[in-house]
Amino acid sequence: VNESMTQVMSPQTQTIWDISSRAFNDRGDGLVAEKISPADWIRLAKAGRKLRDRARLLAKAPHITVAAPGEIIMGEGASHEGDKRTWDAASAKQVQALIDAHPALFIQHLNTLADAGDAILQAAHRKDIKTVYEVSSQFDETCDGCHQPFWGTDEPPPYPKDLAAAYGASALEPVGQSRGP
Repeated sequence: VNESMTQVMSPQTQTIWDISSRAFNDRGDGLVAEKISPADWIRLAKAGRKLRDRARLLAKAPHITVAAPGEIIMGEGASHEGDKRTWDAASAKQVQALIDAHPALFIQHLNTLADAGDAILQAAHRKDIKTVYEVSSQFDETCDGCHQPFWGTDEPPPYPKDLAAAYGASALEPVGQSRGP
């Protein structure tokens, strides 16, 4: 799961958000198809396919493993520094226990993500801007719907204090971690 999230799900949803964010109309309440380049339609299709395929792969796995032995999941280090007020993510062991206790719910969330990825893929092939808007604007809720029950939070971890001190206040917003459109 950790590898899928960090190497597939997060980068692909970010691609979809970035492309759709650049395509907003002047009012910010819809997308303009002409603002999506032919290359971006291809990138949307690839991102949707990768999301769909990885979610389906995990949903069909006989057993889901959160992380390899010794692998740290995002936020795990921060979750055990004692400051639960700013970060309350579970450890890999806790996430594994939650998934093992509720596998059907986890699979349901994977299927929801697979359906969203497939919708983006199909919309990109048709250049269906309305569907791209509808699906991309719901990704945050789709992701949060799974993060909350299994990971313990739907918020990103705080920016590492040592990096914030080294780079100043502007470092408090990590590059590439924008939240959907």
